[in-house]
Amino acid sequence: SIYLDCYVNGVREYKFLKLYLRPEVRREEKKWNKEQMQLANAIKAQYIIDIQNGEFGFKDKNRTRKLNFIAYCEDMAAKYEANGQTSCAVLMRSAILRMVRYKGKNITFNHINKEFLIGYIDFLNNETRDFDKECKDQDRKPKPLSDVYKEALFARIMVALNQAERDGIIIKNPGKDIDRKLKPHSEQKVRCYLTIEEVKQIIECEYRPDNDVKSAFLFCCFSGLRFSDVKKMTWGEITVTNDGQAQLETKMKKTGKSIWVPLSDNAIKWLPERGEALDTDLVFAKLPEQSSNADSRLKTLIRKAGITKDVTFHVARHTFATLTLTYGADLYTVSKLLGHSNIRTTQIYAKIVDESKRRAVNLIPII
Repeated sequence: SIYLDCYVNGVREYKFLKLYLRPEVRREEKKWNKEQMQLANAIKAQYIIDIQNGEFGFKDKNRTRKLNFIAYCEDMAAKYEANGQTSCAVLMRSAILRMVRYKGKNITFNHINKEFLIGYIDFLNNETRDFDKECKDQDRKPKPLSDVYKEALFARIMVALNQAERDGIIIKNPGKDIDRKLKPHSEQKVRCYLTIEEVKQIIECEYRPDNDVKSAFLFCCFSGLRFSDVKKMTWGEITVTNDGQAQLETKMKKTGKSIWVPLSDNAIKWLPERGEALDTDLVFAKLPEQSSNADSRLKTLIRKAGITKDVTFHVARHTFATLTLTYGADLYTVSKLLGHSNIRTTQIYAKIVDESKRRAVNLIPII
């Protein structure tokens, strides 16, 4: 006879399938046995799915099939906020708000399938009221949501479903089966970055305001940090390895992900003098609190340096990525240095470098 030997969550169970094998004397018996094993494997596969769905009591059926999706997303938003991932929390709550407008608050994981999500996409495409921002002019005609914003909102829902898949609440995120063309997407913007010559112009530019903007920006150009991370960076996060190499160990504010970044001599050069500062003291203590204020002062520096590009603090991150790729770093390494969870995000910079190479070779006149 054929039976399943199951070991789930510390509990062993034998499940007899009422299938039997015959002595393989003739061809008919071999064929019979083959068919019985195929059927047994099919039952096994279905049994695994049923366990994941909670059919056999190994998981709480109400939790896995009737759990409120909105409450699940709200819990994720609260965790983002607790981890200091403010932008992720705001986007998640905006996605929740629109999901409630789409189908109400009583949405369970049972409701969410491919068709449900396509309907949500259609809702976003037809949504015209942007109620995340208070409209001062009540008579102004509301505008449709931007492609970038719709893409970001749907991405948050996908993140929640991917997490639910990892948590074992659902077997598979149904959004993975939606054609990419149907999903909200925006045109990829050309990312602004600085060339090595432009970085040198900034270094050579006389700029002496007492606000750490120049040194922090150049440090970001050589480390790849975001403004939010360089702003909160403390002296205790900078360590020296046994072989004398400086490195930064920090948790990224945007993603909550811990990374370590080796610091080059170029980056170390722009660190201020530590003096008697404690491990808990900020490295760039004079940097403005808000990125908008830092960007405003940065533009003065950029203008004095003779650069006409629209440069913000985040351009330093783009600059780090393009410079490291240009000078021979591989895509995987740069992805890890930037803390990207998906290497496709880093590939954008590789395309920038490729385009720069094409422009360079085309500068040679036809002979």
